[in-house]
This record gives sequence, structure tokens and C-alpha cells, in this order.
Amino acid sequence: MIIIGERVNATRKSIRTAIEQKDADTIKDEIAVQDAAGAHYIDLNAGTGSGELQQEKDDLCWLIDLALECTAKKLVLDAASPQVLKYAAEHLDGRRPWMLNSITGELGRESLEIIELASQYQVPLIALAMDRDGIPPEADKRLTICEAILGEAEKRGLAAKLIFFDPLVIPVSTDSNQARVTFQTIFRIGELFPGAQTTMGLSNISHGLKKRSLINAAFLTSAICFGLSSAICDPTQKSMQRAVIMGNLLAGRDKFCRKYSRAVRTGLFEGRL
Repeated sequence: MIIIGERVNATRKSIRTAIEQKDADTIKDEIAVQDAAGAHYIDLNAGTGSGELQQEKDDLCWLIDLALECTAKKLVLDAASPQVLKYAAEHLDGRRPWMLNSITGELGRESLEIIELASQYQVPLIALAMDRDGIPPEADKRLTICEAILGEAEKRGLAAKLIFFDPLVIPVSTDSNQARVTFQTIFRIGELFPGAQTTMGLSNISHGLKKRSLINAAFLTSAICFGLSSAICDPTQKSMQRAVIMGNLLAGRDKFCRKYSRAVRTGLFEGRL
């Protein structure tokens, strides 16, 4: 199970302020706590909303340099603009393994440029199962979008094993069937597109509800059992750590229950669940 740490994202007010003020200590602390919590990748997003493309390029490279100083973990370059991603890729490549986040199934010029960038460097790419009409409410349409993305990727030399499909999540508060739809999509991606991987953010599932961390954790544990191979989350939350351990246990990914037993011995399951 691959964990992508989501905390260094300029949509968070504290991170946006740190980027604007070039507060290196705050960024390094955010990276370090995710590293210590077991993240395999650290996502870096510098989109402060300034609208200045060169500023976002420079800010993302600044985040990269800080990450290279304080962690040995792999990095995720997270931006909507192919120009920003190209600039950051040139800055980072050869110094640390990395992946790109992300494209959609709209497959316009920008998405195709990002696919070509991933192919050029042969790095993983996160691909969202949505198009210009948004997130489809049913699994079949999401799978059709994934198939189209994979077709364009393979035409450009990017193999299925380098695609992380994000099945996406619609809040259960607006449609109580949506967790099930996401699980179906994850499972069928594994069946239809051998080698492809899956990832997703978790928090949207519980939007508008109370006790969100409990819902998110249960959702993650269940998704792992349906074949989810990666999660974009806050790895410092104990609820997420427990959910990963339980998911791997129930999905048959924990031989002889060793990881679960180790987590119990080290006190991960002590205190309030």
C-alpha cells in the first residue's frame, strides 16, 4: 500500500502563507512529520492562486529543494499546468524518483502534454476518472474514461503500470450509493487494466457529515479490500495508519498478520479508536 502524503498543498492556508513568505521551517516540518509517519511519497503543490505561472514554477522548485534537504522519500509534482510540471521536472529529474499529479479524462491539449511528459521521463502519472462533465455517478462511465486515458497513454509510450487511476469520490451525504460505486470502480480497474494502479483522496466521502475521520478510515479499509493500491491522505493521523494496517490485514496483504501484530505491540491501537 503506497501512501502519498498530502499536507504540503497550497490550498491549505498555512501552507499558502508559508510559500508566500518563504517560511522554509514550516514546510520542512510538514514534510518531516509525514516522512516519520510512513509516507512513501510527499506531494508538493504550490498553486497559491496568484495566477502567475512563473511564480508557481519558482515556488514548486523551492518546495522541491526543501524536500530534497529534509527527506529521502519520493516526490509528487502536483500542478494543473503542463508548463509548471515541465519546469519542475527539469529541476528535479535525476535527483529523486517522482510522479506527476494529475490529468483528467477530458484529454485536451494540456492533459496530453502531461501524458507526454510522463512518457518522456517514464514516471508514474495520476489520472482522474472524470471528464468535462465532471465525475460520473456510475462506475461504467468512470471505467470508460479510464480506458480512454490508458489508450492515449499507451499510444505515447506510457505503460499501464505507470498509471495510477483515481476512481474519485462523491460524498455519501449527497448519494448514499457512492462509496459502493467507488469500490466497484477500483475492483474493475484491476480486472480490466492489468498492471494499472489505483489511488485516491479520502476526505470527500465524508463531506457534510460529523465524525468524518471515522468515515474516512472505514472507507480506506474497505477500499484496500477492493484492491486500492495507494491513498492520498494525511499519514500523521492515527486513524489513517490504523485503517491501512487493517485494510492490508483483511485484504490478504499482511503475511501471517505480522504488520498488524507489530502495530499492536507498538501501541498503534491503544487509546481512542
